[in-house]
Amino acid sequence: MVCLWYMNKPHKHTVQLSSTELSQVQSIIRRGKHNGRVITRARILLFSHAGEGKDAVASRLAIGRSTVQRIRDRYRKSGLNDALAEAPRSGAPRKLTDAGEAHLVAVACSKPPEGYGQWTLGLMKEQLVKEGKVPKDITTVCLWQHLTERGIKPWREKNVVRAEADH
Repeated sequence: MVCLWYMNKPHKHTVQLSSTELSQVQSIIRRGKHNGRVITRARILLFSHAGEGKDAVASRLAIGRSTVQRIRDRYRKSGLNDALAEAPRSGAPRKLTDAGEAHLVAVACSKPPEGYGQWTLGLMKEQLVKEGKVPKDITTVCLWQHLTERGIKPWREKNVVRAEADH
């Protein structure tokens, strides 16, 4: 026989939402116009408000116990908005500076090296590294992302604008 008396027992680490906060959390869950992570955080708070334990909430939402605890702690420390919002992330530093990006665009819009019909990402990377405008460990994918954000596709000749050469 399994003893279930503890499942109805209130947990010491539950969350007590105010009526305004409760309606805000329920609205987030019902409307579904928010990021999936925000909806998950709202569910964590709602289930915690209902008295469910950390393990029960984690199991119910198929997430880690530490995630449940982190959201509960963030709510207690900073309130509902901070508990629902994304925490700032440090992220990796940019490999391509604004000056490097400007140079990348200039290279992409220039004539390709002798013996080549058009620029390739590999050729651009070699050129930029040789000129010291980008770090050696930059990837061609990084270059591609910066160029496509601006609609520049030098590997497609029709998308390149070049100045007319003097004859």
